Amino acid sequence: MSFLKKLFRWKNGRTVQRVRICVECGMPVGEHKTWCSILRTLNERPELARSAK
Repeated sequence: MSFLKKLFRWKNGRTVQRVRICVECGMPVGEHKTWCSILRTLNERPELARSAK
């Protein structure tokens, strides 16, 4: 029954705001740590795409 309640929770007008957490640094995605390699990779991707062209 709880699965159905979660599935149809939007009908009650109550929604839970979800926050994405970085696997490496443990911070919300919007507040990455500077030493986080995932953030560094995300920042380097556009540069790598430009150099490949």
